Amino acid sequence: MEGINKKLLIVIQGPTASGKTGLSVELAKHLNTDVISADSRQFYKEMSIGTAKPSRDEMNGVAHHFIDFTSLENPINVSQYAEMCNHQIQAIFETKNYLVMTGGSGQFIDAVINGLDDIPVYPSIQNQLQSFLTLNGFEALRANFSSLDPMGFERTDNLNPRRVLRAMEVFMGSGKSIVEFQKSPRTNDRFTAVRFSIEWQREDLYSRINQRVDDMISMGLEQEVFSLLPQKDSAVFNTVGYKEWIPYFEGVATKEEVISRIKQYTRNYAKRQTTWLNKYPDLQLLNPYASESLCEQLLKYRGLDNV
Repeated sequence: MEGINKKLLIVIQGPTASGKTGLSVELAKHLNTDVISADSRQFYKEMSIGTAKPSRDEMNGVAHHFIDFTSLENPINVSQYAEMCNHQIQAIFETKNYLVMTGGSGQFIDAVINGLDDIPVYPSIQNQLQSFLTLNGFEALRANFSSLDPMGFERTDNLNPRRVLRAMEVFMGSGKSIVEFQKSPRTNDRFTAVRFSIEWQREDLYSRINQRVDDMISMGLEQEVFSLLPQKDSAVFNTVGYKEWIPYFEGVATKEEVISRIKQYTRNYAKRQTTWLNKYPDLQLLNPYASESLCEQLLKYRGLDNV
């Protein structure tokens, strides 16, 4: 069977709060292997509660890589992650035949599997857009992005100024959506990668998201964000669950408004993560409502249930 005689990277990706962490740990335990994190916010030691970083108990003795491995003072970009991750994958595959990668950062996952997209750069347009942002604000920039490139707006993290600026730069310079540059897979002869996602009904996923936010509040998210305020101008701080607190600490929003916005923006982010999955023709969907567990479904699909 395809993938059995070749090193196999099993990727579990998709929207936040869908159950990726629990499934990845169960699978890694079954296959006696490690987990590679592809959550671009769990990289940072200072951000734990708001990133739903797995606890030691949740890791259940499984080695996890790229969690808590850097600080906000040393942010990691996609190309840096891809280089480091590929070295780590190669090292693990020297002794193991299987490896689990999990996370919701689709761009980071794709960079590891397919390499980086050759997307053009237009410095003069970068400067023009940065000036527009400074003069008119982010909401005006988002509005322009939405009308200029609807497909890019739908499939980009359009609450992230850096991503919006980059996508607009590409469209204005090339006349093509950044999505068109990102959707061309390349051959990978280092390992076989198979992708899975957990397919919740939307109302159930949103309920899980709302409950997760409530749990984060109970765990002390407000205090975590408060401790990070000296770094609020960091690009990494522009993360759902963190940036929404700034108006509260400035005295212009209530805690109830902050919590409501975090839930809304997290649901919006989950929708974009789900849309991102449409680019993968070989994606296998796992049914959380079936009698078989998610792990059993995945193992049976790949013929790994006897491993």
